Amino acid sequence: MMNLRLPACILHNDPPVTLSKRMPSVGLGLGLSGLCPDRFRDGPSFHILTLAWSHEDSGQCERLRDELAAMSLVLPQARFLVLANTADEATMLHHHGIMTLQANILCLADGDRFRPTPPPQGQDRVDAAYVAGFYAFKRHPLARLIPRLLLLYWEPGPAEAISMRQTLPDAIFANHDAADGSYRLLDGSAYCAQLGRASVGLCLSAEEGPMRASIEYMLCGLPVVTTPARGGRLEFLAGPHLKVAAPTAQDVAEAVASLGHDTPDAGEVRAFILSRMAQERGRMLEGINHWLSGASDIHLGPDAMQRMVQNGIWRARPLSEVL
Repeated sequence: MMNLRLPACILHNDPPVTLSKRMPSVGLGLGLSGLCPDRFRDGPSFHILTLAWSHEDSGQCERLRDELAAMSLVLPQARFLVLANTADEATMLHHHGIMTLQANILCLADGDRFRPTPPPQGQDRVDAAYVAGFYAFKRHPLARLIPRLLLLYWEPGPAEAISMRQTLPDAIFANHDAADGSYRLLDGSAYCAQLGRASVGLCLSAEEGPMRASIEYMLCGLPVVTTPARGGRLEFLAGPHLKVAAPTAQDVAEAVASLGHDTPDAGEVRAFILSRMAQERGRMLEGINHWLSGASDIHLGPDAMQRMVQNGIWRARPLSEVL
């Protein structure tokens, strides 16, 4: 267990206040409270959960409700708050009796980590970049008509890599090109520099969470082309630098071409989204403190928000470091 890496942090020690991403597919449905309940048995504890997948349907909410009910038998003094990324998600969670605060987790992206960066010397510009694992729900085939396409991704299995090269034979596979054919994770300035090659960032799934890459694009100065989707990215990125395209390859390619012909200044895109993030962070912290005030005298300040940004859902750390 101590080798496990997870996106979570402690916001207050006594009584404990935690922030964790809900990831039931890997056994982390209730974050730190479910992973190490013994740490929270001795008294009241407060747990804030973020959602990695849309909970705008009743099935997801019913599963979460049942998990919370089971946890109440293990940790009867624990209190939970779920951060909803959309109004529909907040309504559905509330309907299932789950304590909810509407606050989009995209505001927790680190603006110091993701910023406009010149492209690597000698590497060509591209029309669009798509940051996405090679999963069916990411709908990569919708990008097949984009003339110059750059892909950034988690390490795929051999079958997934072969299949994607067949689907998008003309795309640039940046993580493999950077290491002469073997996979290399690109992060930090190397990741931002690759995004600096692109005129547009792509979001092509129909449903997931808010999609972290969507905000990373804008922080790096890229406007975004997205398909309609549930999960929270459309609601948070809405504005002059977001173009919604129908989920067809032709419509996506036309939207990319349209934005590419009139690309906004990178600093303008970044300033717009930073302003929105600051507003959302303020609402989030105010809402969390209101929730805490109902059962404690805890008041979280700006330092807690800084921990949420630096050590929260964008950064997976060993459990020993989190605790």
